[in-house]
Amino acid sequence: MTEAEGQLRRLLSYLEERIDLGHASGARARHRSALDYEVVDRPPIVFYLPYEGEEFRPYPFAEAFESPAKLAVNELLVGFTSLYHAVDLRDDAPYCLRPNLGTGLVASMFGAEVRLVGDNPPWIIPVGEQRIRDIAVSPLPNPCSGLVSRALDQYAFFACMLADYPRCRQSFQLTLPDLQGPFSTAELLWGPAIYLALYDQPDLVSALLGRIVELMAAVYHVLVAATRDDLGPGYCYQHAVGTRGTILLRNDSMVNLSPRHYYEVVWPHDVALSAALGGIGVHFCGRGMHQVANLLAIPGLGCLDLGNPEMLDLDTLYQQTSPRRVALVRLTVPQEQLRAPDLARRFPRGVSFVHKPRSVAHARLLLARYEEGLDRLR
Repeated sequence: MTEAEGQLRRLLSYLEERIDLGHASGARARHRSALDYEVVDRPPIVFYLPYEGEEFRPYPFAEAFESPAKLAVNELLVGFTSLYHAVDLRDDAPYCLRPNLGTGLVASMFGAEVRLVGDNPPWIIPVGEQRIRDIAVSPLPNPCSGLVSRALDQYAFFACMLADYPRCRQSFQLTLPDLQGPFSTAELLWGPAIYLALYDQPDLVSALLGRIVELMAAVYHVLVAATRDDLGPGYCYQHAVGTRGTILLRNDSMVNLSPRHYYEVVWPHDVALSAALGGIGVHFCGRGMHQVANLLAIPGLGCLDLGNPEMLDLDTLYQQTSPRRVALVRLTVPQEQLRAPDLARRFPRGVSFVHKPRSVAHARLLLARYEEGLDRLR
């Protein structure tokens, strides 16, 4: 047994003793009801907890990238939230594990070089325009190739490691990795020159996006068979919250486009992916209000996952999304506004919240304050 495997077993034993299956089930129901615009006792809230323990230690990303055991330790200690602490805090965090191999899984399948630089997540080296032209007309890669094969190995490792820990096995969610979205992957493959190509070669950009959509759909079906996600069909956990959609499409690069360019060149391919998979959620970081009308026009859109809600007009956004029952996921507000009764009046249904506290003790204080006055709300 390696040092990492030994640490992992000790960590799983620690968590096994502390998991409350009833609490985990209640958190799952709260996320699902919020996504469905049903009445909830309070909006779901997840605290992104730092790891403050001393008994265990996370590994540098470059080490974890090469080791299934080290990657699993990191997921438990320093994922989106530290599960080491979440099992005691008992907010609404689902206990999620994912093959955290960076953002280049789909790009790697088209032959892009994956490069680790220092202790950063992997970089994708653009392939050049001639390779882009080849991709646009070549047969699709094997959907188990590139980093997807590594992801499948990681799922097998997760399943094996949980075999002796029944509470962990029942409560842990094995979620999809970050598959990005059609345009974000296209930007990884092409590099910054893709923004000029939107003007000069829109047909080639569109052809590349079409190939990416086809491959993403194939990869989804390969990977989802290895996941374990108790939210049910048409939903999935991502970013340590519940989302509505079979997949959470990452659309960060979309915020760099005008609404017209997104709608004319990129939007049809996001629509195609939604149709192929039976509905999607969409994530974006940055100032994306200018694209909201386009996003809401995607048939089958289930939620918007907000990477930088502090940059958005949340009240206007809620007015746009709530009539369509499109959930808003991972809202944030200043900590002095973090009170469930007030937020439930401001956003009556269809939302979840996250907060990044200074410490675990700070999270306990904020969670208690969040729940003050709920009897009056009920």
